[in-house]
Amino acid sequence: MSIVTIPLSDLRRDLSSIVPNLTKPVFVTQRGRVKAVLLDIDAYNDLIDRLEDAQDAADPEIQRLAVEAATAYERGETVPLKAVRERYGL
Repeated sequence: MSIVTIPLSDLRRDLSSIVPNLTKPVFVTQRGRVKAVLLDIDAYNDLIDRLEDAQDAADPEIQRLAVEAATAYERGETVPLKAVRERYGL
């Protein structure tokens, strides 16, 4: 994937044509240095979802619960989802 950069002065001038056509991140530069990134809203939401998933996966409490659930499964202490749905009419 090629990196797209645009000077801030060009962004100001062409904003109304750039934003509707975002298909990949656009790095905005000021005095030759990257200062911001423009993202399509779907790409932004996907990025945030992935970040939240990574944070959850790194959470020690989530890890502990996952080990606990795996252990319960190995011991046969779990109930199939189908049975839960049938029992509670879901």
